[in-house]
Amino acid sequence: MPAASAFRSFVKQVAPASIARLARRMLLWQKRSQFHPYNITKTIQGESFTFCIGDNTGELWYRGEQGSVYEELAYIRDHMLSPNDLVFDVGSHHGLHTICMARHSARVISIEPNPHNVSILKKNIQLNGLKNVTICQIAVGESTGKITLLHDSNEGGVSPWQASALPTLDVDVLTLDQLAHKLGSPQVLKIDVEGFEAAVLKGAAEILRTRPKIAIEVHTEWVSRYGSSVNEVINLLNPSSYRAWVLPFNSELEAWNGKDFSEYPPPKFMLFLLP
Repeated sequence: MPAASAFRSFVKQVAPASIARLARRMLLWQKRSQFHPYNITKTIQGESFTFCIGDNTGELWYRGEQGSVYEELAYIRDHMLSPNDLVFDVGSHHGLHTICMARHSARVISIEPNPHNVSILKKNIQLNGLKNVTICQIAVGESTGKITLLHDSNEGGVSPWQASALPTLDVDVLTLDQLAHKLGSPQVLKIDVEGFEAAVLKGAAEILRTRPKIAIEVHTEWVSRYGSSVNEVINLLNPSSYRAWVLPFNSELEAWNGKDFSEYPPPKFMLFLLP
């Protein structure tokens, strides 16, 4: 067993939750401090741009050139964006979607609550000279308040009670409707919130009534972390009133034909809704 894994196992067995959390925070800090960010060229079906790989999670998620995320980005670019669109990128992380969408729309509101991720997001916006992106360092949910996030995005977004030993931070929460009152109602809504989909949608009732174009990643395994379900997320979206396409995990894009969404394989699927 590697030394780091053995240490984590030992801490988990003998330390109180507060000590275990501190130890994991130190390990995360060490991992990030030893990582040296670097830039690569990303190509999404013929369109290239510079992208900063800012940490270990970014390297894991964005270094490769294959995967469903590239088909997802190409679909959003080619079928969901218009030059006059205002886009809400909910769960921007390091900005891969923000960069792609900003190139083909009027304005992108990039919503990301984790300050570490925001620092990398800012680098990527600067690298690409984007002038039509507004960063909102805020969490979004069902109501205004505070919420606890996991420090490490690879562990998830909002902290579930089961992850109490993981390093966390507290951040402010607004609803998407509140942001829309300040910044305008979006024509395109992209959501990737690691299982927190239902809470985000419940805070966007006014936006949803305007029937925006929606691209949402539904985390079939993680929605239960927050007392939700795939069926609840789907009911909030009402896909039968849209033209809908589904990109199952590690599969090909398909038109939705009324199939029960709970039948799509874990851990997630991408749902595209066009009015």
